[in-house]
Amino acid sequence: MQILQTLVLILFFLVCAILIFLVMIQSGKGGSVGIFGGGGSSSPLGASTMDVVTKATWWIAGIFFTLAILAAIAFADSGPAIGDTLEQIDEAEDLGPTNSSGAPGGAAPTAGDAAPAPAGN
Repeated sequence: MQILQTLVLILFFLVCAILIFLVMIQSGKGGSVGIFGGGGSSSPLGASTMDVVTKATWWIAGIFFTLAILAAIAFADSGPAIGDTLEQIDEAEDLGPTNSSGAPGGAAPTAGDAAPAPAGN
């Protein structure tokens, strides 16, 4: 499972970098001109032609979202979260098994273990 997680993570970062690059090199489409009726396409039935960069961006975006879903599946219940410190992990492992009374190590609490009641007025 560790190899799959590493592979998905590396591919995810590579696709992310490629997607950022493709979005940055795209030219502006002049969207405000289209609102006023200008800038329409000259092709029949108003079909717009997409250039190679736009098509590549759509494909890479699809791969990006697919890898995001695969990463969520691969990393689900995979162990401690990134924010957990080693001390928290060690403490959780050191607790060991508990008995039904909740005392660690299987030792049942005795009457002598209880703290004496404070003397009050």
